[in-house]
Order: sequence, then C-alpha cells, then structure tokens
Amino acid sequence: MTRGAFPSRRSRHVRWVYVPSLEGIAPLISGFYSPPRFAVFTRGTGPPATCAAHETGMGYDAKCHPFALCSQTARTGGTAGSRPEPPGLPHSRNCIAMLEDHHLYKAAIEHSPIGIGLCAPKGRFLDVNRALCALTGHEAQALRARDLFDLCHPDYADRTRERVEALLAGEQDALSLETRFVRPDGSTVWVQADLALARAEAGDGQDGHLIVQVQDVTARRLALESLQASEQRLAYVLDGAGLGTFDWSMRVRHVSFNRRTAEMLGYAHDELSTDPQDWFAMVHPQDAVLSVRRIYRHLRGDADSFEVEQRLRNQEGQWVWMSARGRVTQRDALGIAVRVSGTLQDVTRRRAMLDQAHHLALHDPLTDLPNARLLRDRLFVAIQAARRAGSLVAVVFVDLDRFKPVNDEYGHGVGDLVLKATAMRLRSGLRASDTVARLGGDEFVAVLTHCQTRDDVEQTVERLIEQLQAPFRVEGHVLSMGVSAGVALYPSDGRDAQTLIRCADAAMYEVKRAGGNDFGFHASLNYERLMSMRQRGPDPDTDAH
Repeated sequence: MTRGAFPSRRSRHVRWVYVPSLEGIAPLISGFYSPPRFAVFTRGTGPPATCAAHETGMGYDAKCHPFALCSQTARTGGTAGSRPEPPGLPHSRNCIAMLEDHHLYKAAIEHSPIGIGLCAPKGRFLDVNRALCALTGHEAQALRARDLFDLCHPDYADRTRERVEALLAGEQDALSLETRFVRPDGSTVWVQADLALARAEAGDGQDGHLIVQVQDVTARRLALESLQASEQRLAYVLDGAGLGTFDWSMRVRHVSFNRRTAEMLGYAHDELSTDPQDWFAMVHPQDAVLSVRRIYRHLRGDADSFEVEQRLRNQEGQWVWMSARGRVTQRDALGIAVRVSGTLQDVTRRRAMLDQAHHLALHDPLTDLPNARLLRDRLFVAIQAARRAGSLVAVVFVDLDRFKPVNDEYGHGVGDLVLKATAMRLRSGLRASDTVARLGGDEFVAVLTHCQTRDDVEQTVERLIEQLQAPFRVEGHVLSMGVSAGVALYPSDGRDAQTLIRCADAAMYEVKRAGGNDFGFHASLNYERLMSMRQRGPDPDTDAH
C-alpha cells in the first residue's frame, strides 16, 4: 500500500481505495490519498471487475473510470473475502468534487512536459505520461510491458540497477542519475532520471513504488562533452607550448594551477599551495615590487592586461624565471576584480640566453673582462661617486712589453693563454669594487676606486707590476715579459672618462719610450711631448691581437 497526500482539502475523508492489480493510473491516484486504504470488491452491475471504493461514494474500475457506488455495493462491501464495506456515503456533491480533482490531477500528469512514470519496486512501468512515451519512443502500452532497466543502454543498465536497489533498500531517500536510453530505432538519448520511493504503510505487507521523472539532457550532455573536448585540446596546446595556467579567485583568496605549473616549480600537483600569499612569497625580493605594481595597475583598470617576468623559488631553493601573463576575467557590479586568469611560462633558458648575449656585448670574449664600452660606464659611475665622496679615482693603462715576439714565435694559442693569465693576475690583485678591462691586443685598463691619496695608488700599481713581471708558464714554456703602465688621476688629470683614459694611455707610452717595464703618473709628464709622440705611431712591441 502506498503512502501519500492529496492536495485537495475536499479529499481528506477518503478512507478506502483499491489499486486494481497495480495497473493503470490507480496507483498514482492512491498515492495522493491520506491515509490510503485499499478495499477489494466486485462491482455488482455490469461485467465483473475488480474495483476501488472510498467513502466519498466514488468507485474506480480497472481502467480508472470513476462511477458512483450504489448503497447495495457499499453495504455488501464486495465479494466474499473482501475487506469490510466502506462507511456511509456522503452527499453527491463530494463525489463530483472528487471527480474534478482526479481529472485535474490526471491532466496535469498527462500534459507535463517532463516524462513521468510510476514503477513497481522491480522497475516495471505501471503508468507513464505522454512526455515519457515521446522521450523513449515507445507507445504507452508497450512501455508498461517493460521495466526501467530495459530502456537503459547495456553499458549503463547494471549501474542503474545497483543505484535503484540502493534506493529501495532505504540507503537514500531519493536518487538522481544520468544514463542512456535506447529507443526502438536504435538511437540513444541521454536522460536525467530523478527517482523517489513512495513507501507502503507499515504493516500492510506492500512494497513501495518508484516515482520516476525523466528529462532529455542529450543537448546538455553533448555541450558538456564538447566543452570538455575543447578544454582537453587547450590543455594539449598549453602542454605543447610549455605553458602553465592559474585561476585566482580573489574573494576567497584561492588560486588554482594546472599540473604544468607545479612541474615547472618542481612540485607535485597537490603540493603547490593555493594561497595567493604563498605565491607572492615565492617571488624574488628584487622582482616583487615591480610584479605587484603591474598586477594591481591592471586590477585598477589602468591596463588591459598585465605581463611580468619574475624569479620564483622552486622546491630546490633555486630561482626560476617565469613569465606571467593575465587579465581580469570577472568583475562585480562595482567593477572590482574578483577573478584573474592567465598563463605562466618558464623563461629561464631564454633569460639565460639574453643574459649571455648582454654579457658578450659588454665583455671581452677571450678573457671575459669588461670591454671598452663597459669600462666607460663603470668609470663614469666611479667618477660620480668620487665627486660626492671627495676621493680619488685612478686609471691605470697597462701594456705588455715584448708580447708581439712571443706571439709570433709561439703562435696565437700561446699568446691567448698569456693574455688570459695576465687578466687573472690583474683581477686577483685588485679589490672587488675595482674594474679591470681589456681594450684589445695586449692593452688592459684598471680603474681603482675609493683612493684617498696618490701614495695609495702608487702602492697598488707597484704590487700589480710585480705580479705581472713574474714569468708565465704556458704550454711547457717559461715566458718573461716586462710591463709598462701609465696612471691618470681624477680630478687632477681629468674629470671625465675619455680624458682620464687618454691621459693614462699617454703616460704608458712615455714609460715605454723610457725603456718600459715600469709605471709613471701622467702629472709628472710633459703632456705636449707625449701627444706628439703618440702621433708618431704605436710602439713596435704592441700588437693588435
């Protein structure tokens, strides 16, 4: 017997209703009577039939056709073995009202745009409406001869049965699932089936019935599959391009990443924090301010998007260059950004190549010392610092004596090794704040900063000359060469980089003219004589290497 409640207040006195063999619409009707009671009897007039009776005086035959019960039928209560007769019959107006309610209910179910059916506990359809017939492609009579699981595609039938049995076992009150129905023509349709169990009244020995509501969700399912396929293609493209993704929900302080993002930072996907603060904490301190400034400039609406290259600390503690591109994908009614999405790319290799190219543009490829361009930049900075501090800057122009004969006799390979050794000796003899550059050939320039007196400069230059005068051991050869050096001081000899380098060069040539293997200060020389000597040409020992 089926428990239920009928919406009409006029039906509250219904006591006895029989569901004839659970056929036809009678089970649906009985589900709305409260409390439902079933009485079996045989109608006394017309063809013998099992009917339903209730105290409103209405009867229902096996086809659910209503009729008014006569007093004799009510008195006898039906055939032998039937339940007691219903109580006395009320006025006929109640019969008419009950009939109207029933027809209204029938019409609502029959014309519902959603497929509705009633099933026995084993899944067999007891009644169906038009929408369910149209959805499944079966006539109502044919559908009543089948059960719910017969309609399911073989790939989904067992799973559907398992879930329905769990519902019948009382493990849940209702069930919603998506499955595929197979139509008579062989086509399939995706449906969402919502099932509820109308349980029998306790002690009646009757099982409950399944109320099934079915909707065609094929279009939604196809759209979802298309979206998933599109997302998968996008994932393939992003993976192929080596791109990670991020999706930042600002209100809930949550950021999600794809698997590639985690891999670029050396984490497993579930190890990467979803807290935006943890993300910003990974940014290199030198990059953090610029990154935040560009992101929030976009969040305020001052830029269409943001792009920033920053260093992030990976799981091993190393810095990885990452390029982040993103934009606001959702704003609230006030225009405040609530969601930001974008891509991440590991640009460590590209940055290394750019840094290398930049380094090569500013350094000598043989000795890796700064070249003339970087020398001028550093000398300019040193002059500005000395001007503020009131200190000296010394420019030391160094040239190897007798380098050309060594280069000619032993070859350029040995000559290159001598130049590299010279560069190493110069670097090791100076402070980290000083600069050593190679202008070309065997010419080097050292910039000494934070000098207080000329004596300080002289002591440093003497030490450099001693280091360079020591023999070079190269490729089994012991090579001894002299060193000539000229020194110019800021501010006495010049106040700009070009003048100081020219003065130091002139002082070095005067030392060579005097015999070489020594050093001299520009202030001690006759500048005009040095310039005329410079115009006569380079020393024969020099070589444009």
